[in-house]
Amino acid sequence: MKLKSSQGINLFIFSATLLLLIPINPITALPSNQPKQQINCRNPNSNVEYKECAYRAYQAADRRLNQVYQQVISTLSGEEKQKLIDAELAWIKFRDLHCEFEVYGSRGGTGYGGFLSECLEQVTRERTAQLETFLHGN
Repeated sequence: MKLKSSQGINLFIFSATLLLLIPINPITALPSNQPKQQINCRNPNSNVEYKECAYRAYQAADRRLNQVYQQVISTLSGEEKQKLIDAELAWIKFRDLHCEFEVYGSRGGTGYGGFLSECLEQVTRERTAQLETFLHGN
């Protein structure tokens, strides 16, 4: 059977579309016998590593904040508990806007993600310290 030119074009477009739908993961394209490289966050070797390390540090600070928050909120009830919930929601908004403002000048640059994570980590650690004072009797 011979395809008409319009059928051939349609088949080509259909085939090309199918290829675009197949997810391609560059990591899986590497041979599986290559070990994954560990990042030394004490001495990151690239901007990518720096951003990853800054993000990991922020995530660790956020986990600690959540632990302290859960400890504090478990000691509260009623209106006092709701005040802390409201304050924490407002603080999250403040944290995000504050850090976006603080690193605004580096937006579009290669260090932006790392700078943002560093700010988020710092502000999160400060909030953790504030909440810890409630655990230790102000």
